Amino acid sequence: MNTPVLRVAVFERSPFIVKRASPDGFQWSGFCVDLLDDLSSVLDFKYELYESPDNIAGNKLPGGNWTGVIGQIVNKKADLAVSALTITSLREKVVDFTKPFMEYGNVLVMRSPSLEDRHILAFTHPFHWQVWLCIVTCMFTVGILLFLTSRLRLKMNAGDRHADNDRAFNLRNSLWFVYWSMMRKGGEPPPRSLSTRIIAGFWWLFVLIVVSTYTANLTAFLTVKRLKHPVTSLDDLASQTKVKFGIVNHGSLYDFFKAQEGTSSIYERLWYGMKANPHESFVSNLHEGMDRARQGGYAFITDGTYFVYEAMKDPDCQLSMVGAPFVYGGYGIATRNGSHWTEKLTIGILQLRELGRINTLRDRWWPRSECSLDGSDPSADASGLTLADLKGVFYLLFCGLLVGVVVALCEIYWQKTHRVKESQHSVPMDEGQPRECTEHALLRECLQKVELGEIRVVIQKIESTNGNP
Repeated sequence: MNTPVLRVAVFERSPFIVKRASPDGFQWSGFCVDLLDDLSSVLDFKYELYESPDNIAGNKLPGGNWTGVIGQIVNKKADLAVSALTITSLREKVVDFTKPFMEYGNVLVMRSPSLEDRHILAFTHPFHWQVWLCIVTCMFTVGILLFLTSRLRLKMNAGDRHADNDRAFNLRNSLWFVYWSMMRKGGEPPPRSLSTRIIAGFWWLFVLIVVSTYTANLTAFLTVKRLKHPVTSLDDLASQTKVKFGIVNHGSLYDFFKAQEGTSSIYERLWYGMKANPHESFVSNLHEGMDRARQGGYAFITDGTYFVYEAMKDPDCQLSMVGAPFVYGGYGIATRNGSHWTEKLTIGILQLRELGRINTLRDRWWPRSECSLDGSDPSADASGLTLADLKGVFYLLFCGLLVGVVVALCEIYWQKTHRVKESQHSVPMDEGQPRECTEHALLRECLQKVELGEIRVVIQKIESTNGNP
């Protein structure tokens, strides 16, 4: 019995069908060529490949005719059509398809994103601004509560005044004690009464948890480099005007978007966006679309298998996939309507799939690449910090130093002017009464002098009792 010879129409599409130069002119290779070799061995047939005149998959013309390899089968010039040929309902009306030998999803391809510029206040990013606001509010609340508790104990004469130090916790010292505790540097004076120790103890526990959480998150925020993409999904793409986007002006994906008119879907919005600027959106082939994506400012919509192949060949890893795949489909072998080869080829494909041969061919033509599909670099997740990463901390230090110097100058200026005014407006004092004690502003200094005077009298009595001169 003679082995049948099938005439197979193809169109070039790497890595499915690859046309390479040879001493005899050219030769065909690729995933689909290896698949045909395996099928011919299983089903016992021979084949001869030829390239369709327009070298495309095929679209329906207004008159009802078909272009590409689909047109070759419709016009009975070919028995089979093999390549990256998507199974669609429109094509299924004029040809028969086998079960898909490979599934895929369409993806959004853009130039790999650049590293996101580090914000000057990057050290505050571990916490949301609402968390920072709550922390500051808690600091003032605890400080004021500590002050009020101490004042109330003094007023009610509670506790042991000699052992407790409630008098030392004025408003200024209370607020500074809370701030020092947040900075994990302790603080003076330490609380001695039971109530203030309870308040301080729970505040220290709160500080321990907050500071530990901030430190853990700060490490990730400052060492992990984040990638910045202008768009992150199809919704972002349809709602912006900065990034152009488009597809190949023929093929199954073109037919899909064209059929979305009147569906009120995201794909309809994308279609009208491309129709509004056809010269900037549509490209003539996949190579042109990928080149435009590499240049930046353009998002190319294509099937994921071709993107993976192009990303694998790119040594600079310039291409990346944005978001997740969408609009899934499958590649199949097209035959004439009613051909008995449809069922035979389907069975052969299922046998090769069960034997793992199709997976072996896929690994051969789509080997693993060092480039990440989403544009990230797994080997560089964490890196050393640069001056740009910590410049905000240095700015904060310089601002704090400047504020301290300005406050010191203001205090010096206020002291000088206040003392001059006091000396100019001083009034005569009664005889025998210290001049300083008549001024209300120096009452505290007067009390201190009286206490020192009493201490001197006690020391003199002790010395005279002991007989010391």
